Amino acid sequence: MFNVLITGKLTRPPRPGVGKNGQPYCTASLRIPIQGQREDEPDHVFASVIAFGADGQKLGRLGPGDAVSLSGNARISQWERDGRIQTGLNVTVTGVLSAYEVRKRRGESDDRPALSSDDTGTRKINERPALFDQAGDFEDEISF
Repeated sequence: MFNVLITGKLTRPPRPGVGKNGQPYCTASLRIPIQGQREDEPDHVFASVIAFGADGQKLGRLGPGDAVSLSGNARISQWERDGRIQTGLNVTVTGVLSAYEVRKRRGESDDRPALSSDDTGTRKINERPALFDQAGDFEDEISF
């Protein structure tokens, strides 16, 4: 197993369920684009994912075509289809982030300042930089 951080789009509706121990989970299929491949290779890989608890609930709120970023533990899977070897990932999710979650954390408003850590490790609000005077700040001559 290895750790992954992947971003892709859901290919079909997530399938929620409840395990024998009563713990909720959700399974889904994710299409992940691949860049820099040779012409004869596929431009994507599929991941079968399973998420438990709160992460499963977050994943279950999404639908086909929704973009999502997932972190977790993965294993490479291979199978044969039409005489060709196919490769994919099986991922046990440990973190879910979607546009829905970002909007929810922002309170549905993009105007709120972002939070960050200062050198002491405490949280503070970043202030937006002051806008410069476009007419006055770029009038200096630049000699080349």
